[in-house]
Amino acid sequence: MNLKTTFKAIVLALAFSMGTVHAFAQEILTGFQRATSVKAPRHVNDNGIFLPFMDDFSQSQLYPDPTKWTDRDAIVTDGFPLNPPTRNAATLDVLDENGRVYEYAISNAFVAEYLTSARIRLDSILLPIPKTLSPADSLYFSFWYQPQGNGNPPEAQDSLVLQFGTATERQEFAYLEYQNFSIADIFAQMQVDTLFPGDTIWSFGSCIPGLFALVTDTLTSQVQGQIAIPCDSVFITVADTVWTHVWSTPGLKLTEFLAENDGQYFKQIMIPIRDAKFFTDHFYFRFYNYASIVNSSLPSNRGNEDTWNIDFVYLNCNRTVNDTAYSKLSFSGQRPNFLNRYQSMPYRQYRVNPNSAIRENLSLDIANLDNEPHEANYYYTVQQIGGSQYYTRALEPVAINPYMESGYLNCQEYDESPACPYVGELFAMSMWYDSVSYEIKHYVYDSTCTPPLLDSMVYRQGFYNYFAYDDGIPELGYGVEPTSGRFAVKFEMAEFDTLQGVQLLFNHTLKDANNKYFDIIVWKDENGKPGDEIYRLESQRPQWSDMPYQFHYYKFNRPVLLSGSFYVGLMQQSNGLINIGFDASIDNSQYNFYNVNGSWQQSEMRGSLMIRPVVGPSYYIGVNELDEPNQNVLLYPNPANNTLNIKVPENTNVVQTCIYDLMGRRLLEEAFASSISVADLAEGMYFINLTTTEGQVITQKFIISK
Repeated sequence: MNLKTTFKAIVLALAFSMGTVHAFAQEILTGFQRATSVKAPRHVNDNGIFLPFMDDFSQSQLYPDPTKWTDRDAIVTDGFPLNPPTRNAATLDVLDENGRVYEYAISNAFVAEYLTSARIRLDSILLPIPKTLSPADSLYFSFWYQPQGNGNPPEAQDSLVLQFGTATERQEFAYLEYQNFSIADIFAQMQVDTLFPGDTIWSFGSCIPGLFALVTDTLTSQVQGQIAIPCDSVFITVADTVWTHVWSTPGLKLTEFLAENDGQYFKQIMIPIRDAKFFTDHFYFRFYNYASIVNSSLPSNRGNEDTWNIDFVYLNCNRTVNDTAYSKLSFSGQRPNFLNRYQSMPYRQYRVNPNSAIRENLSLDIANLDNEPHEANYYYTVQQIGGSQYYTRALEPVAINPYMESGYLNCQEYDESPACPYVGELFAMSMWYDSVSYEIKHYVYDSTCTPPLLDSMVYRQGFYNYFAYDDGIPELGYGVEPTSGRFAVKFEMAEFDTLQGVQLLFNHTLKDANNKYFDIIVWKDENGKPGDEIYRLESQRPQWSDMPYQFHYYKFNRPVLLSGSFYVGLMQQSNGLINIGFDASIDNSQYNFYNVNGSWQQSEMRGSLMIRPVVGPSYYIGVNELDEPNQNVLLYPNPANNTLNIKVPENTNVVQTCIYDLMGRRLLEEAFASSISVADLAEGMYFINLTTTEGQVITQKFIISK
């Protein structure tokens, strides 16, 4: 807003006018530190959020929903929470917004990061009828929390804290508005024909009286041009928030938490709001965590620490202390994988023996958050992207008991259930493709309720040019001690193929102290353990991306022809952890090995090392892949660098563009344009979905090469 206060304007003009006219042997896990990401602008909800406020984080993409939360310290995934009531949770740790360990992190407890709500209207509600709110309306705030999960446990000196906040508004100077006047008009207004350095040009016309600019050069009537004169002072509304401590809990290990919480992985907290001072149109709440970085003499061991998971935050009126159930059926935990051993594998290797590559049945976590049983209807669909395969598998309704009583829906002993549906078909074997992907959609619902209860889970299952045991989310970091320690992962090649390189994901550590040399090594199999060395790429260093969860490709200087069992891993050239990404949510420890004393041992750490061998004729996935039904859509240049151009047939009316990565995460969604910027995308392959006015979705693949 504009406050035309002459006194303030004169002071500000004086301040700004001149510038305007002028070791030991072991394997070690540490907390994960996610890669640096590009800082996105904050979104502010100026109108405030009316009750109810609810977020189960299922719609968030890596960071909390910016329409509901004002900061991005927390990260949202389905990897850090263990057995949550709903899929995804917000995780607080010791990382700043850009994913680096805080510079001021110390071994004593310090405030690490926040999860702060947008402005909430607790002065009134609109539905079912508009009315003023007061303590008599029985407001309750609830949430679920869990220490550690799949991450690092917070110590006893650490804690999770909840505060309520109220804000008062004040006006704060933002900037000066200027208006350009011609020198001729200024001379006419001042009735002079010459201006000298130090002369004052006072604002005139419709500008606020009292603002001025100082002349820095001699000006005569022969000089042409314009001068910017301060015309108005602009003030903005600023809210000063006063925070009140409401709740906190000390840090502890997950095992201790389970013992205290009757074996429940998450605990629900119910907090009444009775103080009249909170019933304003500027109410906020925030979580924050006290954390403490591990006191280690090796900075490369100092990764992420002290993780807390928060799920299903709910604030509403007309609740009671016993209002702990919700009319909601929910997919929880992680997405089910169709593959038997890997999360992703090369399409060519799948085609050799698809029956052994595919699971017999899936595994899903489904929760009934209500306080009474529901009849759960379930089905899933499989749609080949750019291909013809499509099928649906639907099951008979089954009773699902409340989550608070029975946990997730159980599998049937002798028959399939929504918790363990059978895989309906093998994925198609298209010999002319080198990689394919499928869109998987799961649905669970109870149509007898009003309104019906429904939840869905959508993701992609891909066959690309690499093997992966991990799901792309590294909750921890891995390394071995001492110098020359080695670790390796076992893979299986169903038929001869060429190993071209390896994708690795490294965690940042405090001051990136793990930026050390290592060798990448390929070994033969010898009685179920690494044997003779086949290939070595020497003296490499960790490489990081500006986007979270991005692997770096280390290309070999020659292809390695392989068949059967082989091992890929690293040898550390110096002391201290190399801190490679470790997916703690998927246990493949039977394929992980380490050697710190001359003898290979199977890993004792449950999880998956984030090492992905790349096979086939080219690193870039799908160079020969053309989605035949959509060949009339042209993407160029492909591979792209900074800009991707899109040409569609004249009779195709596209209204929306979405870009997804290989894990099915949506990276961009905007109105259709024939040219879009892809400069912020890392190297690799992506999917672009073009939605027409008729609702048809056209999918194409494109490559980023820089």
